Amino acid sequence: MFNSGLRGFGAGLIAASGILAVVHFLGSDNIDSEAKAENSEEITYEEVNEYLENEGLVAVDQAKLDQLEGKQNTDDKSATEEPKEEKPEEEPVIKTTVVISKGTSTGQVTDYLESQKIIKNSDELLKYLRANNMENKVRFGNYEVNSKMTIAEIAKVITSP
Repeated sequence: MFNSGLRGFGAGLIAASGILAVVHFLGSDNIDSEAKAENSEEITYEEVNEYLENEGLVAVDQAKLDQLEGKQNTDDKSATEEPKEEKPEEEPVIKTTVVISKGTSTGQVTDYLESQKIIKNSDELLKYLRANNMENKVRFGNYEVNSKMTIAEIAKVITSP
């Protein structure tokens, strides 16, 4: 009789757990939402403004926020102020004459161009010349170059006869 009593007790625990689980998962949401609905109050416009004022905050509509953030809405024709476009300062064009005499190495030429701020990195020009088999084609003479020229343009100028 001890085994059947133990089995009955176990079955009772399982049944009670199942009932509690159903009540917990299905019943608690309904009870909470009903309690919240009974306890909720309408918040008035004045209460919101009072709260914002106490916190030192200001409420603005979306169009005004976009305008303040510089995202001027193109559909909003009531806005009179156009956003100011900030243009980055253009770097001045630096011009120089490169004098390449006999015996001047390609490295010396690229270092000179870097020192005159015509190019940012002499290694880039040197790598370009090597990659395109132009390193040995640098000719002596006077060449006009400027800082707006690309590496390829500079290489073409100093390798031209």
